[in-house]
Amino acid sequence: MLDYPKIRDGLLQVVDRLSDTVRSETSNSLNLVRSKLEEEAFNLVILGQFKRGKSTFINALLGESILPTAIVPLTSVVTILRYGPTLRVEVRYLDDRREEIRLSDLPAYITERENPENQKGVKEVTVFYPSEYLKGGVRIIDTPGAGSVYSHNTDVAYGFLPQVDAGIFVISADPPMSKSEHQFLKDVRQYVDKLFFVLNKIDQVSLEDREESLSFTMQVLEDDLGTGKVKIFPLSARWALEGKKAQDREMVSRSLLPDFEQRLREFLLHDKGRVFLSSIINSLRKLISDETISFRLEQEAIKLPLQVLEEKIARFEAEMALIQKDREKNQYLLAGHLKKMTGQLDEEIGEFKRKQLPALLKELEEEYLRRTGRGGGNLREELEQFVFDRIRQSFGTWRIQWAEKISVRLEEAHREFAERINETIDRILALTGNLFELDLKPFSAVESLSTKSDFYFLLKDDPVGLELIQLAVTSALPQFLAKKMILKTMRTQVEELVDRHCGRVRYDMVNRLERTVRDFQHALDEKIDLTLEGIRISFRKALALHSKGAEDMTRNLGELSARLGSISRIHEELLAHATVVSDGVGEN
Repeated sequence: MLDYPKIRDGLLQVVDRLSDTVRSETSNSLNLVRSKLEEEAFNLVILGQFKRGKSTFINALLGESILPTAIVPLTSVVTILRYGPTLRVEVRYLDDRREEIRLSDLPAYITERENPENQKGVKEVTVFYPSEYLKGGVRIIDTPGAGSVYSHNTDVAYGFLPQVDAGIFVISADPPMSKSEHQFLKDVRQYVDKLFFVLNKIDQVSLEDREESLSFTMQVLEDDLGTGKVKIFPLSARWALEGKKAQDREMVSRSLLPDFEQRLREFLLHDKGRVFLSSIINSLRKLISDETISFRLEQEAIKLPLQVLEEKIARFEAEMALIQKDREKNQYLLAGHLKKMTGQLDEEIGEFKRKQLPALLKELEEEYLRRTGRGGGNLREELEQFVFDRIRQSFGTWRIQWAEKISVRLEEAHREFAERINETIDRILALTGNLFELDLKPFSAVESLSTKSDFYFLLKDDPVGLELIQLAVTSALPQFLAKKMILKTMRTQVEELVDRHCGRVRYDMVNRLERTVRDFQHALDEKIDLTLEGIRISFRKALALHSKGAEDMTRNLGELSARLGSISRIHEELLAHATVVSDGVGEN
């Protein structure tokens, strides 16, 4: 199993050793790598319907009553728990102000009772706490429960989904899984690659009822996820918390929390950090490669007569002016790719609307006939729910499929242009090597892109203005007229909802496209800029030494040889870490 903390600490030691070897001009890049290692965050988000015991469950993991708990719907803002050497609580407001508070004052900021509808304008609260769970960048996040009587709490829970790296979906033994809870789970699955399922509150039911609840929940989940693909951990967060606080091992064992903790620990150590660690290793290998090239180039430049060196530098800059034209061409081609993908998206949205709208309207009329023929019930509410469910289903499925298509095309574009940039860097170093009679080989890698989205559905707005008048008029009409008006209103609503959500899909997708293309264009251009800057620094240092005399030049050549030896040994150490990370792929 991959020992994430060990590899992470080993990479931090590599960074420390490199800081004594690399040029001062490279220190900023090295410090960025260090910051990524130290601040890397993995969002382990606690999800579920309100009053399933999510806050108690988090307290049980930590072994301390950090988050407040109560009978009524409680959490109204996102609460983040992250590692800190001492307990500290920080409030961040919507206007980005920050304020440190006492733990005892936490309920005044995160609970519905003391901060109704988030009137204090709190964006999030971060609790720093010295827990083993929170080491290595893990952040446990408590979200407001979906399905609460407070709709703004549900909005916050949905809004945080794009930031989830892995989720713990908390259900309770009593009551069993509800329809709204099931729907929330379907939405969560659009964003979260890894989900753990916890059946909480087993202390409140008999063993027989526990087994029945577990069987029912398993059946519901397997209907969605597939037979044999669901593992549910039954436990009592209350027993676990009380047992940990009292140091009662028997109670902790009876809570069944240790079984879940073991699986969670394996996941955090093995799965969560592999891609991140590989990215860090690649960044360090690129940095070492650039430094090695610069040191060797500086060595050779120092040895040349000043006039010859100046002539070679002038030839280098002339060649770079030609390469700049290639860079501009790449930017133009990339913009063309973006325009093409946007056009394909518009065609796909138009085709979806042409096919889906008539189908939805037909389904609406069929549902209307079924319900009017059956009689009873609230026709408008039932048809609204039918329409919202169908739109959510059709848009949700289509959006995921199209997002996957875009992701594939982005990956292809990213790989194509990353390879173009790597070819440009190879060309720069080949030209430089020819000028100075050196064999310069760069390190290059192409990393995958993230496909996370900030798009989610909130279909039903509160009726206002004309909508309220229509509701009142409908209720006053004779029954047969009212039914026809309801159908007419619902047809109009279907058309408006389809238009609105086509627009939302387009807005989301185009934003993602533009942001992703902009980010990787910047990253790819930066690779060339860093390579060029490293070469030019070597030239400047060599030119400066030529004005100081033979003794300084000899001493500098000795220092460069020592640095090359040191950086070579560090590189071997880094390759050992890379082997450990890559060898673990596919382990369970």
